Amino acid sequence: MGKNDITLKDYLSEPKRYADLLNGSIFQGRQIIDADELMDTDTVQSKSDEQTIMERINDITMKQTKDGSLFAVWTVANQQYIDYGMPARVMMQDALSYDRQLKEIKRSNQSSGNQSDSGEFLSKFLSEDRLHPVITLVVYWGDEPWHGAKSLHDILDFGADPVLAQEMKQLVPEYPLHFLNLSEEHNYNGYRTELRTLFELYNRRKDKTAFACYVKEHDECSHLDAETYWALGVLLNSKKLKALTPRSERKEHYMSNVIDEIWEDAREEGLQRGLHEGKLTTLYDLVHDGLLSIPNAAARASMTETSFIAEMQKAGY
Repeated sequence: MGKNDITLKDYLSEPKRYADLLNGSIFQGRQIIDADELMDTDTVQSKSDEQTIMERINDITMKQTKDGSLFAVWTVANQQYIDYGMPARVMMQDALSYDRQLKEIKRSNQSSGNQSDSGEFLSKFLSEDRLHPVITLVVYWGDEPWHGAKSLHDILDFGADPVLAQEMKQLVPEYPLHFLNLSEEHNYNGYRTELRTLFELYNRRKDKTAFACYVKEHDECSHLDAETYWALGVLLNSKKLKALTPRSERKEHYMSNVIDEIWEDAREEGLQRGLHEGKLTTLYDLVHDGLLSIPNAAARASMTETSFIAEMQKAGY
């Protein structure tokens, strides 16, 4: 996991920001989720039985409670690089979350002995039992335009016969992604926390004039909290920006007076770097998610299998 991913995971895990992210992107600004209803939960989803042993790690997962009871499970997946198998990856992670809920209900029913008929006795799942919704939001921070799949149908081969293909599409759920593309999205009016400023500045990261104009026209850019300055500094690879704090009173410390330095830091070290690193990270993700074999991944990276495995382990996979 790269420093950008770690920083974003830490930054977005604050409940008010997390609720704002979901309300702004999924609900178009409607205040559906209250930060007070959210709490951290385990990001590891696993399944182990006689047929299957697997594990997936989500970036951030929070439970939402209503009236003291679990209501929904919300997951955010940060993506800096394109994952062409993203719909299948999200579907697998969501399925493991449902499987975990199912197991918890079965354990509870088995210990209480509440089964009333043979079906309930065999399945340990009662007719009145219900699972809670699992929703995943994919947040794409990459520089390259997203030309990967946004639904399961996008990665399925329905054949050449258009009539048969149409019939098949009716049978297979589309499973569309909830998707926020920070390079293509330009309307952030639905956000109510400092996420709005961070997103709008990040959206202008390739245009120095637009970036500078936004800073000069929005006084809040000089009064962000330290975590937002730090997150934006990491994203733009700017030491000057990471050093800013809400208590900086000298004018030269404000963003409007360090734009040139921020831009040079970003241009020289951040915005154009990492092509090879980005390719490797994508391959690591595909191997980690079981979507690509190590021999194929090593061949694509022009590396030996041993070297590829060693570098993948160094990267924290």
